[in-house]
Amino acid sequence: MKKALALAFVALGLAAAVSAPAAAQCVMCKTALSGSPEGRAMIAHFNHGILLMVFAPYLVMGAFVVAVFHERIVAHAARFGAALRARLESVPARFSVRFSRVPR
Repeated sequence: MKKALALAFVALGLAAAVSAPAAAQCVMCKTALSGSPEGRAMIAHFNHGILLMVFAPYLVMGAFVVAVFHERIVAHAARFGAALRARLESVPARFSVRFSRVPR
């Protein structure tokens, strides 16, 4: 389940990274804005405003979820860190890397 979810996120991220940039306005808005010199100067700002209105609810909801599940997230991170430390401490000395001295 976790691997499938991670794979879905990776696929979604790759699809978003590879996709061509799209205009964030309908045909009528584009026609109205491109009809005048002032409108043509506003097209980029208009597209950014529309994209902001699309992503703002997701940002607010994400912040709400983080605020509600903060304790659970921190506890999971602490357990993961402890398990990682234990695993790294069990590595034989010949495989460990020493960072005590920096070569000059």
